[in-house]
Amino acid sequence: MKSPYLWRLLFLFGILGVFISPVPFSVEKLGAINPQTDKWQTMAGEWRESGWAESFLRQILEKPGTTALSVAVVQGSRVVFQQSMGIVDRKTKKPVDEQTVFRTASLSKPVFAYLVMKLVDEGVLELDKPLYQYLERPLYEYPDYKDLKSDERYKLLTAKILLSHTSGFPNWRRRRLDFEFTPGERFKYSGEGYCLLQFILENMTGKNLNQLAKEKVFLPLGMTQSAFLWERRFDGNFVVDLRTGLRRKIIRTKSVANSAASLLTNTADYAKFLLAVMNEKGLKSGTHQTMLKPRIMITSKSLHAPQGTNPKIQEAINLSWALGWGRFNSPQGEAIFHVGREEGCDNYAAIFLDHKTGIVIQSVTPVSRSVAPAIVKEFIGDIYSPFAWLRY
Repeated sequence: MKSPYLWRLLFLFGILGVFISPVPFSVEKLGAINPQTDKWQTMAGEWRESGWAESFLRQILEKPGTTALSVAVVQGSRVVFQQSMGIVDRKTKKPVDEQTVFRTASLSKPVFAYLVMKLVDEGVLELDKPLYQYLERPLYEYPDYKDLKSDERYKLLTAKILLSHTSGFPNWRRRRLDFEFTPGERFKYSGEGYCLLQFILENMTGKNLNQLAKEKVFLPLGMTQSAFLWERRFDGNFVVDLRTGLRRKIIRTKSVANSAASLLTNTADYAKFLLAVMNEKGLKSGTHQTMLKPRIMITSKSLHAPQGTNPKIQEAINLSWALGWGRFNSPQGEAIFHVGREEGCDNYAAIFLDHKTGIVIQSVTPVSRSVAPAIVKEFIGDIYSPFAWLRY
């Protein structure tokens, strides 16, 4: 029979073992974190808790300019933190709640790219097939693309070219739509390219973008508060500062869906999307790898600057663009990212693929005052996102 003192001694050593044994940072452990524990670990191994995080966000809201803010952190297969705060409307002072939606601006693009890849999986679309071959008439016979009649380079356009921003189109047209270079030649960020692909898909399927997104993305992923087109349920619970230049764009969102910019959602929903991308959910493995594969190397000083103006960025972070996502290397491994910035809103999303750690930020704030760099640094230990290149 063992001595009771021996049992007490073994029990004491067991307790000490729990507290003094090293707990290495690993994807497996992070994947098991339960949101109810209110704790998570940054990529640097530092622990964070929801109470501290909420306090940090409230400090940001106390400064002039930002009126609403929402953040979600994902690790492994879980959402480990999600919080929205601020006011929906300056007049009524109605507080932001779980159902409040934000304008995501260009954070729309990764979601649209995911939708396109779903259609690729279904055999509806081929990434390398010239898009004009999906149309019953020449592209220039459609009113929005009549400017391309005298330039047959439109026949070179494919879904892969448009999603990787190598179409040769400007970001947005001014009166006319013209090629600035031969498609596939180099990187130039272009919302026009995404809208052309949206037009092709709507023409092929007979369904509008919002219908396709609901069927292929939102419903399967449980994104219940998301839409590319304004819906009545958002009335009174959509946060935006209409004193900025967004008023005209918001009015347009009520009648026209835009694959490059019109997504309305919140971080609770967008976190579900990040988890799907991070864990290869909803796409075949090969299709997922195709989506995130680097397609074009970037050598510019900034997102909208000409290529060749900063070749050293390749040596620094190997910056490139995949299908729907920017991509870079860091000491924490490969990462994908996207920005969604307009006057009146500042949004950012990133996933560190090796760490299976991601974050999405939505805010109502002026472009002159960015909140993303500080939040990603403190919440997940991200000091690597290319904010200087994004001109933050």
